[in-house]
Amino acid sequence: MPIAYFLLHFILVLQLSYAFQSYSIPSILKSQPSRSVSSYHSSSSVNLNSHSEQVHVGASSSSLDDAVLNRYACTRFKRFDNETGALEYASPSDPDIVNGAASALDLARRAPSGFNTQPYKVLLVSSKEQKEALSRYCCGHNAHRVRDSDCTAIFLADRQVTRTFGDFSDMLQKNNENRPPKGLWLMKVYITLFSSGLPFPKWIAGPISWAMRLALRMVSWVARSSYPIPTLSSSETWSQKNTMLVAMTYMLGCTTRQIATCPMEGFTTWGIRQALKIPRRYTIPLIVATGTPHYTRRRPSIDTQGKTSSSTKPTAEAANSSTVSSSGTMRTDDTGVSHGPSSSTSGTPRYSFDNVVFGDSFGQPYSQL
Repeated sequence: MPIAYFLLHFILVLQLSYAFQSYSIPSILKSQPSRSVSSYHSSSSVNLNSHSEQVHVGASSSSLDDAVLNRYACTRFKRFDNETGALEYASPSDPDIVNGAASALDLARRAPSGFNTQPYKVLLVSSKEQKEALSRYCCGHNAHRVRDSDCTAIFLADRQVTRTFGDFSDMLQKNNENRPPKGLWLMKVYITLFSSGLPFPKWIAGPISWAMRLALRMVSWVARSSYPIPTLSSSETWSQKNTMLVAMTYMLGCTTRQIATCPMEGFTTWGIRQALKIPRRYTIPLIVATGTPHYTRRRPSIDTQGKTSSSTKPTAEAANSSTVSSSGTMRTDDTGVSHGPSSSTSGTPRYSFDNVVFGDSFGQPYSQL
């Protein structure tokens, strides 16, 4: 079996190279509508001063800009039972917040993924029993955040995405009824090569994936002057990078609904997998505690469409107060890092623009056009 996949890989290398060199896309995919770029020309200049943390947006700014600037890692949540302190039992959940989080997850399904395979699942844990079970495998204050928040989204990355080919084919054929079978077959070949998500146990799929990636590296080295050959990733890397796009979209969606989030990676994977009966084919790149920030005096009223009552909408000043203790010092997380929205005076620090964004080559300063 490994030899068969190894030979299949070599047979398809030249076809893959031709497809990517000509920028062709298999006909199984729908053409995407063109997007107008006129709005970019109407915006005012962006301040790229490397010494400034202030972000200036022009006339074309939208709610997305607000969501990015106002999102921050909420290190403490307000319990729905209004109890305070480091309690060892979970709080009941606010149905409005949980429904709002589900609405944000529905929006996050629109995040892009490689070949539209959507190699992920999401668990939205909101019951007291399951929150307590989840918190037992979270480290430090992450356990309190799970117990105090209204729900926690657990993002699962599928290492064996080829097992979903049946559902994937049904989804595509439902929306593209007259597509030729050859196009669907070619799409499955591409997905298998790029995802390395073979439907075998890890001890079998791992060596096969390694052999495929090594073979492509060799072909890339030989044909580097003639054909650009794509670089493949392991199944875990490929599935997790696709899953993170969904997680980020979810957090921004929660922000627009005035729901606070805290992405966390301090947890024991095997424990969460056993407690929540998660199949071994899924990895857990992160979990996101979701709820009302501790500063809020009245809980916002949120419907499933993401609408929030203006009378309870948190302001930037209120968000700023959530990151400052009564003594005037910044509240920090377990590692001593302070957090806050970029729109407030105490936003979480970021590297300067010049430190992160380069021009035409690595290290070359970007020059605004």
